[in-house]
Amino acid sequence: MTRNGVRIAGCIFSFIGFTAQAQVYPSTGTGWVLPGSWEAPLTTSRFDTANDVKRWEAQHADIVFGSMQNKAINQQLISMGYMYSQKLDCKPSKPSSWLSQHAQLAGLEFEDLFLHFAEDTQLEATSISQGLKYLLEGQAFHLILIRNGNYATARLPLNLQPNDELVLISSYPSNSLVIEADIAPRVEQAIALSSPSEGIAQWQAVHSDWQRVQGKWLGSLEVQHPWQSASARIEGRELNTGKQALSDGLQVWMLKLNWQAESKVEQVAFKPWLDYQDQRLVIPGWDAENDRNQDGFISDQEFYSRKNVKASARFRHQARLIPAGHMWPGTCWYRVNFGNKLLNDLHAKWYRYDWEQQGLSGAYNDDMAKLLGRNQFTVDTGGQLQELPLKAGNDESSLYYAKQMAAFLKLVKAQTQTHWLAANISDLNLWHYDGWPRELRDVVDVWLREHYLTPAMGLDRLYRYWDNFALAKLGDKSLIMVSVKSGRSQVAPLLPAAWHQDIETGLALYYLFNIPQQTYYHSWNAGFYYGSGNTDEKNWYRQGVPKNWVYQPSAMLEVDIGQPALVPKGHRVVYWRNKTKDIDIKAKTSTTMLGDTGVVPANWFWLYRSGWGSNFPRHGVIARQYSKGLVVYRAMNEPNNPAFMQTEPLRVSLPGDYRRVMPNGTLGEPMRYIELGGYEGAVLKKVE
Repeated sequence: MTRNGVRIAGCIFSFIGFTAQAQVYPSTGTGWVLPGSWEAPLTTSRFDTANDVKRWEAQHADIVFGSMQNKAINQQLISMGYMYSQKLDCKPSKPSSWLSQHAQLAGLEFEDLFLHFAEDTQLEATSISQGLKYLLEGQAFHLILIRNGNYATARLPLNLQPNDELVLISSYPSNSLVIEADIAPRVEQAIALSSPSEGIAQWQAVHSDWQRVQGKWLGSLEVQHPWQSASARIEGRELNTGKQALSDGLQVWMLKLNWQAESKVEQVAFKPWLDYQDQRLVIPGWDAENDRNQDGFISDQEFYSRKNVKASARFRHQARLIPAGHMWPGTCWYRVNFGNKLLNDLHAKWYRYDWEQQGLSGAYNDDMAKLLGRNQFTVDTGGQLQELPLKAGNDESSLYYAKQMAAFLKLVKAQTQTHWLAANISDLNLWHYDGWPRELRDVVDVWLREHYLTPAMGLDRLYRYWDNFALAKLGDKSLIMVSVKSGRSQVAPLLPAAWHQDIETGLALYYLFNIPQQTYYHSWNAGFYYGSGNTDEKNWYRQGVPKNWVYQPSAMLEVDIGQPALVPKGHRVVYWRNKTKDIDIKAKTSTTMLGDTGVVPANWFWLYRSGWGSNFPRHGVIARQYSKGLVVYRAMNEPNNPAFMQTEPLRVSLPGDYRRVMPNGTLGEPMRYIELGGYEGAVLKKVE
């Protein structure tokens, strides 16, 4: 049973049955963002175990951006998993494993799923993510020791006996090895079965030329059989000692190394093809005309007589696009190609499979403004793309790619039948951002407004935040995150009253934006690291309590203030402002149009304002009427001014008799006036 004791049966996908709970709270929907890593609380008796916390979260939200990591719980809510459709990880994970296996089964070229540079390209990268070391150091995906017929993970350094063998499993082909050992090994190549997804048929000797350079063996391989990927298995036995991606079907390239005498092995790697020096990353370009025999590899003979000397990649995978210098810490990404119809269809089927496995209703795509533009590729030289008639690192290519991405996401929706395809745009106004085409905006159903509202955001931002109501006019839904960033709790982090007042003000601000059945409320701290773990000294005045539990003002949300209502008679309406370098349009928040853009009326009005000479005063108290309540917020134009927090309380009249909703859910005494400090908001319940 839910808190309300009601559940509504429904079906999001034709292949997934789920049960969605009734709205938890009376006046708005609520949601979580990337829950997970649940912990047993340390300083509260409210919960005994991590599962108790998880159960509480499942009962106190309507939607989830992410996953509850439990299929049954996901199906009870509207759970939108995480997706990043424009990238695949350099070090393969579950999506790459599934896609590579099914591309093999369908007779498709997996490499076509990536974008490639058509010419050697130098990218500016003032810093490099640790995740890129996988490629810069030529790391193997997995290394297995075979000793006396037993398989074990090889952990270097390793003392090898004469009959020992090392199986080098790689997520990409290579013809150059770097070995740090007493002597150079013999090398054998894995030859795939007629159905490579079934594994390999045999090992075939490879001629290798070795040179000793600075204590390491550099080996150049000459294979007799074209490079071909396969599943990591032989004679029905998995060549796998714990790598989940291999069990998930990742297609790999394998070499077997053995030494004729005892040898200590310190390093086994591939010679890197990427060059990072002086804050510049050079990625080689690929030109198929250089591969005269079309075997997928540019041999030495072909390389030194190649037609296109501006493209120096030996294998096509070496030319994949990497947004160097613009990736999250610890990550490494390749940009996905959306121009291949058959692979797009397979890619969309991956999401259908994945969502079904997890019990998800859809997913939200992150970083949709980070595609092929300068915010991802700072090109010094080169940059020409193989799959697009453009270069990376400019607005034109980013816009072109965004339209391709929109078509792909439309295909995902067709495959999954979801109405819960979401995107994280933070406070980005899509009507002001040229890099986001209308096609991309139209394909999204739900928007994550990360850190959209903050206690000290000020009036100027409120005047400009009409885009939430424009998205609602399109029929879209939004999760509006309220954070305590720059609030009182940031000035006095150990003061309980400061935290509670920030959250109370945040809820009042959210109620200014609440649109029934279309917006969802989420309260968070000042950081961008989400989860369901316990608080620490940086994000709450007390350590060891569940974050979502303390940030969500559940007791206040349980108070029914009804639905948004019209502006009370006799009160001036607040204006919206749509100001860019080219236009400056204003309109009352009670209207349905802002210029030529349709909006849902917000019906904000003034309880107090400093003068009537301008439609946008520098100080005032904005309010919004509800059928059973009222919400108010006092601010100045300027945001995040600590001095304004210390200003004297301002007493303003209310349009009737109200009782203040306290942080613990109790109601204050009936009143017709309220006193508000600087950057302070309040939720009020109408006296019946």
